Amino acid sequence: MTKEITIENAQPGDAPQLANLLSQLGYPTKESDLLIKFSAHQAPGYKILVARKDKMAIGFICLHYYQTFHLPGPVGRITSFCVDSVVRKQGVGGMLLLAAEEYFKQQPCYKIEVTSNFRRSETHEYYLRQGYTETNRHFVKLLGLKSAH
Repeated sequence: MTKEITIENAQPGDAPQLANLLSQLGYPTKESDLLIKFSAHQAPGYKILVARKDKMAIGFICLHYYQTFHLPGPVGRITSFCVDSVVRKQGVGGMLLLAAEEYFKQQPCYKIEVTSNFRRSETHEYYLRQGYTETNRHFVKLLGLKSAH
């Protein structure tokens, strides 16, 4: 299957498929909100890649890199990652993850980090199989602000 799939930069026209994928992750999002986010992700340090088959986005990975004060190089961060449930476990996620890792190496990032919700144990196992290690606890405090988007 992976021979028919390409990894490309996401385009605004992908918004309907990406909205569907975000819903599969449990984050229903309006296409209009995604278009605003597409604009923000055109800034330096951001990238959205899609796995495309037959002109349809069947998976995506959102990337961001930034400099920290305490590390010797930038940190690459996977901010969102999903493969359509219909094509999971067929190598699409691996293709996206490899493309992300190559992008971060070009920056050149010191490390890659990704956060995954406690309830996604299957996803945790996937990252471990891909060579990622669990290293930190992630603490969050919601500020109670409504998003403009």
